Amino acid sequence: MKITTVSIAEGKKNFSRLMEDAFERKKEIIVTKRGRPVAVIIPYEKYEYSKRIEGYRKIMEAREILLKTGILADDIFEQSRKELEKEF
Repeated sequence: MKITTVSIAEGKKNFSRLMEDAFERKKEIIVTKRGRPVAVIIPYEKYEYSKRIEGYRKIMEAREILLKTGILADDIFEQSRKELEKEF
């Protein structure tokens, strides 16, 4: 994937072109402020993928914690069900 770097000022002037580059040409655009990166414009599909990976990573971290403590998924399910039944 191609990477382009633009300043905020340039990004304001060329917003439509940058969106086209990201969407149609699958470019990553790094937006800078005074030469320092502050944001990235990426195709939406890449954003969705990164969110799925982040979610998976969080699940795996929680799994590791539960394994270390010896808590079983069935125990969590049963406790959650009991708490929900109390509310209704």
